[in-house]
Amino acid sequence: TESSQTYRQLQAYLALVQLLEPRQPLPLLRGWAASPDFLLTLAKHALNDRPQTILECSSGASTVVLARCCELNGRGHVYSLEHDPEYAEKSRKLIAEHGLETWSTIIDAPLIHHSQIERSNWYSLEALPKDFPLIDLLVIDGPPGTSAPLARLPALPLLQSYFSPFISIFLDDADREDEKEI
Repeated sequence: TESSQTYRQLQAYLALVQLLEPRQPLPLLRGWAASPDFLLTLAKHALNDRPQTILECSSGASTVVLARCCELNGRGHVYSLEHDPEYAEKSRKLIAEHGLETWSTIIDAPLIHHSQIERSNWYSLEALPKDFPLIDLLVIDGPPGTSAPLARLPALPLLQSYFSPFISIFLDDADREDEKEI
């Protein structure tokens, strides 16, 4: 039921706040933001596995959570691909409000055509440094599902050369039809 789902999300939010002890209140976790239960799963994984390089497709609340995990671990860095310049700036301000600039970088990455991908545009990788480290944790929460069918599928073929041998991959919104197919 809706009330049990709401209660579950509230429990996850409270557990997340207790786990991370953020300096500022976490941003609103509804609308485009990842749900509290997904963020709690990410945080537990990041705190346990202590990834050095985290790449996320999209930015926002998840960036704050993952950067805080890096800070608590005393290691790691979050790189967030963001296609919307306005949202990228909002994410940078959010990171600054939480004092996490050392632990995260928002990368302006417009959606462009990639020759390997037939159906949709995906994040430009032009802004990634040529010596970008291997990715230990990949979080796929963008581009928006409304941008194209199977909009998040290109993450795997386009980023595969950056995967560390021990990569963990998390796909948000996994209950949607496109994500189930991916």
